[in-house]
Amino acid sequence: MLTPIKPPPSSLAVIGIYYGRCDFQFLQIRHLIPFSTIGRPFKQHFQYVVADARYDSNENLAWLWAHDYKTCIKPSTYELSKTKKYKKDIGRADNMVYDEATDTFTCAKGRTLRFQYIRRNKSKTGFIKQNRVYRCENCNYCGLRKECQKLKFGKLPKGNKTIYIATDYRELLAKNKAVFDSDYGLQLRVNRSIQVEGAFGITKEDFEYTRFRHRGKVNVEKDLLLLAFGYNLLKLHNRIQKKRLGQRLFETNSAA
Repeated sequence: MLTPIKPPPSSLAVIGIYYGRCDFQFLQIRHLIPFSTIGRPFKQHFQYVVADARYDSNENLAWLWAHDYKTCIKPSTYELSKTKKYKKDIGRADNMVYDEATDTFTCAKGRTLRFQYIRRNKSKTGFIKQNRVYRCENCNYCGLRKECQKLKFGKLPKGNKTIYIATDYRELLAKNKAVFDSDYGLQLRVNRSIQVEGAFGITKEDFEYTRFRHRGKVNVEKDLLLLAFGYNLLKLHNRIQKKRLGQRLFETNSAA
């Protein structure tokens, strides 16, 4: 079964297509990076990559920032982090006190979590993620253990509290969030909703293109390309009529 991915517009024009098998979590990594290089044959380098939540993986952010792209991607925990439950979760490392001088965390009970070792995990795509492992000295007789440690099979874990910190990833997330929360980031987010969701809505509702007309990867690709050509011609005509050629972004006030 093939799944079409929302087209990546640039200034309201579709500049690339992608289709793949239904493993969306895997596609979030596999198709974002190739899409970011689409402008290179046209001697264009997009300064910002704007995407919805769940695209802020370690691999995506590391690759984009290493190749001179700035990111404005909605953090995966953006909505959750604003809730009281998240802020009062004493088991989260973000809610613990970190001492940079001693490289230790202090939990809500006042006990110390010390650095143990570096853990490396390799993803399906070959990306290696590093986590610094911190473990509490002693969780015995802790009155907050139920709130701090997650249950496993309905029982508290026997070992002491352990947290995993991806230092490089946290720095990338902080840089991404700084752009996301800025005024220009707000403008980029508004335009992403207009351009990407608008392109997807027009192809499905106005063009009534809700399923592929042909079978096979080659035929599906031709089908999508013809659809993109028609969409781009329509947008070019509308821009000429409204005298908006050269305008890449809508202003936030006018777009709202």
